[in-house]
Amino acid sequence: MRFGSCLLWRTLLFVSVAEFLTVFSGMGVFAIPSDCKSATIDDVNKCLEKYSECFPEMAKQGGRDSLNHLIWVLQESLDVLRPIQDKFCKHSPQCPQPLAPKNGGLVCVTIDSVEYCKPMCNKGYDFQFLRRSRLYETCGNTTGFSWTTQMVGGQALAVCEPSETAVSGAESAYFPANSSCLHTLAFSEPKQLNIFLKELAEQGVDISNHDKQADCLMCGY
Repeated sequence: MRFGSCLLWRTLLFVSVAEFLTVFSGMGVFAIPSDCKSATIDDVNKCLEKYSECFPEMAKQGGRDSLNHLIWVLQESLDVLRPIQDKFCKHSPQCPQPLAPKNGGLVCVTIDSVEYCKPMCNKGYDFQFLRRSRLYETCGNTTGFSWTTQMVGGQALAVCEPSETAVSGAESAYFPANSSCLHTLAFSEPKQLNIFLKELAEQGVDISNHDKQADCLMCGY
């Protein structure tokens, strides 16, 4: 299976050379320094977008071993990239970092040094507990820098379980049927943030001291 000049297997993980080498130090897979300097995430995106529609046919032609190796590389790549992705979110240093629910996510904003996070579920999933009147959770000085969560442990704010119907949460607590948390994160994060800010304002929260640098959508995995 050929990828032309994209060199997918050599460039996919080069968002962080140091972290890449740490993860793969025991596996015998190392990046060449010159590759790391010349490759960018945009290069990888373009390569994947170019070949993604061809994957089914390419997989048939490449054989099982090639397919297994590609899946392994992609999964290892995600394992490296996701923690880095999470670091782009700015959280209050005094609050435990909230954990986004698997099969869903968290829309988080910070106002007057208080962090507000709205749990959301993907289509086909619903909340474990009824929370129609509980749109969001908070963490700040008034909560003793602990999350106001129904879950044990303090960091998990919600659980999204498989369900044919979505009835436990507010209407806006579910990602659109034609999307998902990851799709929203890639293409329409600002829209969900603006919806949440509007909801907070409607509930009487003064959003004038909204810290835009702390806006974040996190997806669970």
